Amino acid sequence: MSTTAENKFGRLSDLSNEATVEQFFVNRLLSDLGYVDKNIRPKVALDELAISLGRKKVKYRPDYAMLVGGKVRWICEAKAVDENLDDWVSQCSSYCLELNKEHAENPVEYFLLTNGVTTRLYRWDSGKPLVEASFHHFVDGNQQYDRIRAILSSTALRVRPSQRNMQQTDRFVLRRKTVSELNADFAWAHRQIYKREHLSYAAAFMEFVKIVFLKLLSDRDVHSSANAIEEEDQVTVPIDEVRFSRRWIEIREKDTSNPLDSILFQDLLSNFETEIREGKKKRIFNPGERLNISPDTIKAIAERFQNIDLISIDADLNGRMFETFLNSTLRGKALGQYFTPRSVVKLAVGLANLDVGPKRVDVVMDACCGTGGFLIEALAAMWSKIEQNSSLSNKQREELRARVATECLIGVDVARDPALARIARINMYLHGDGGSSIYQLDALDKKVRSGSTDSPEIRQEKTEFRKRIEASDGLADVVLTNPPFAKDYSREQSSESTLLDDYELAYDHKGGSLRPLATVSSMVMFLERYHDLLKPGGRLITVIDDSLLGANRYRPLRDWIRRNWLVRAVVSLPGDAFQRSQARVKTSVIMLQKRLSQEEEQPAVFMYYCTAVGIDDPPRQRVLPIDEINRKKAIDEIRRVGKLYEEFFEGKPEAKPWAVPASAIGDRMDVKACLMQPGRRVKEWEENGLSVVTLQELIRPVYPKNSISLRPEDVIDTAESDELVTYLRVRYDGFTEAGDEVWTSDISGQKMHRVRTGDIVISHINAIHGAIGVVPPEHDGLVVTSEYTVCTTVSGMDPKVVWTLLRSPEVRAELLILATGIGRTRITWDQASKLMLPVPDKNLSSTLIADLTRAENAELDARNTRTAVRTKAESKLQLGSSAAQEILAAFKPPR
Repeated sequence: MSTTAENKFGRLSDLSNEATVEQFFVNRLLSDLGYVDKNIRPKVALDELAISLGRKKVKYRPDYAMLVGGKVRWICEAKAVDENLDDWVSQCSSYCLELNKEHAENPVEYFLLTNGVTTRLYRWDSGKPLVEASFHHFVDGNQQYDRIRAILSSTALRVRPSQRNMQQTDRFVLRRKTVSELNADFAWAHRQIYKREHLSYAAAFMEFVKIVFLKLLSDRDVHSSANAIEEEDQVTVPIDEVRFSRRWIEIREKDTSNPLDSILFQDLLSNFETEIREGKKKRIFNPGERLNISPDTIKAIAERFQNIDLISIDADLNGRMFETFLNSTLRGKALGQYFTPRSVVKLAVGLANLDVGPKRVDVVMDACCGTGGFLIEALAAMWSKIEQNSSLSNKQREELRARVATECLIGVDVARDPALARIARINMYLHGDGGSSIYQLDALDKKVRSGSTDSPEIRQEKTEFRKRIEASDGLADVVLTNPPFAKDYSREQSSESTLLDDYELAYDHKGGSLRPLATVSSMVMFLERYHDLLKPGGRLITVIDDSLLGANRYRPLRDWIRRNWLVRAVVSLPGDAFQRSQARVKTSVIMLQKRLSQEEEQPAVFMYYCTAVGIDDPPRQRVLPIDEINRKKAIDEIRRVGKLYEEFFEGKPEAKPWAVPASAIGDRMDVKACLMQPGRRVKEWEENGLSVVTLQELIRPVYPKNSISLRPEDVIDTAESDELVTYLRVRYDGFTEAGDEVWTSDISGQKMHRVRTGDIVISHINAIHGAIGVVPPEHDGLVVTSEYTVCTTVSGMDPKVVWTLLRSPEVRAELLILATGIGRTRITWDQASKLMLPVPDKNLSSTLIADLTRAENAELDARNTRTAVRTKAESKLQLGSSAAQEILAAFKPPR
């Protein structure tokens, strides 16, 4: 922090050692909190007590103790500006404990630690601060200082803990819950509305939104109350100040049957209508709209939620709480929408590294914004930068915060049922903006046409949006977005055909002539649309289907990208990143920069592959311990990617392994094709004295493609055959099993192959999962389709040794790199044959064979023992009668 910083007590430059922190900061702070000399007990007047510090006992006393009602209620420790406050938490907490041992009611409630630069307020029995404030926060009207005042002022502490407990019936408590606990609460509430009110799914959802909005507004008022007392996990206020409660509803039921609707919701609508007419807000609810839920259902929901603090959900959500607690139970195919996992949003916003300062503030846009997740995360990131900028005055901070919230965030969404743009406006409203720049329209319509069914307000929104586009050379500096994966625009639909006419990417440009394409993916269209909407040099950070980056059919698109954009970064996401939405598609996050001119040279590209981002958002509702582990992994990975990209941008050597030359993206742009190279460990293996060979030196196909089969008698032409055969299955654990029986005549047009004992069978689809097996004697003669490669050894190496090598993580990773498909793991023999791997010498081979043989014998012994045990039980207990066998044969259901 700059030493020129000031607050209401003085200048930071006046603080240096502990004495100056006490004289020029703490003493003035205590006075401002309402304490006079008789309430302040300095260090010299305090008893030195023996406290526990780890396993040791030490003597300690703090710098100050504050008395209210004749008893110490909190203590303060002041340190020099360069001292670490963490080193003193244990001493202060232990001192409070010793003081409280003398009283049954634990009068010492808090301790304050400060070095002037940073001040932290703790409950006496907690190591987690209730409030943390910087030097510049100590001004009238600042939120952090207001919280410290509300807790520590002499007036706030005049009520003793015992008296406060006696008065709990007159106070209302809001308690914070975890996100996982909230998921269950909101799922319950939605079921109540859906089942009791007989509404459609979408209608029930919107009624839920209205109730949640009223609850959030009530919670916000509770936190801003001058009478609020905030603690680590709860806030209390006088009960009469709370409007969202069953008590509040029942008191007013004598005047109106549904107070939450007729009073709270109608007051809200009235205020909104005024601001809409004044152009300060866009519509969230329709004029005259009501809460279309029975009073009994509303009271049941109010009772369940009245003591839950929704406005203070865990900080790790970082501003996306609204989207999280709604979408975590309602998102996905049921609403026809796919929502972006919050860790993917955080990754994208981190890569954007948004500018916000006195000289420049990035304008951020999402033209398929859904409920506003990217915009809220961008708002939180920009506000955080403002807060951490010590060169700003308090007035500059407030002005910049307001500017970001009201001028620098633009959202568009076309969805009508439910109207996600309106939910985004609610989201923005609750985070400091009235949603003045959230538009309900189709951003892919370049001309922003009005339709015959548009309401006057929708027409006005479109006119406003159109004028903003026409009045500028680009609306935004940065786009953060996740366009729809699967939506296609077709020329068979007249309205969609009209839109396609305006897109360069809706035409095939081969041979110098333009041929209209029949359908175009909305994701492709958004790439062109964002190019229109961004300012020159602007950046697009978007989730993208990997097929656009690597599939042959999208080569023209990649040529267009290279002509119009500079590719800055590509970060691969795990295949399960969108598991919550049940979207089985391999994706990446790509950063593109709009070219200033065709002469700009494409620089090296930052590429990285994530393993945790998105996995922290599981598809199930039930919370498991692994979820917290995955969440931490995702957070750590986001930080690592952000740091590496920053180092890459600065040309630091730490990022060199993640830098891809411009020439590498001349065709494909996906991370697997450009960053990953097969044979990456070969040099290391050879340097360590290992013998390295290609797979085709160890094994070869029994049924080679376009060549003579080694066993023609084992090839079955289903067009000419009619016999009952049994499929061989190869499991992920590398063992084979008998599958279904089929008649070959029922599968005409295919070829099947019999396998023989000792054959190595490789699944084309699931080899990288471990589906590589050796055929045992009991499966000799079973058949496989052409989705398997059946091999025999040519090097004299035992098949079981080759099997062991092929199922190792290193080899399966190499197979995955060799697989050329996008988002698929299919591996053919042509690709697998090029695999390079280390092979064991004779001694190691002999050891491996002996160990594997011992394992097989043990497994056989186990099977025989289980059979013998079952036979004995059936015999002794009369559990194997022929009548039972007949019943099973007669009534057993089909497989």
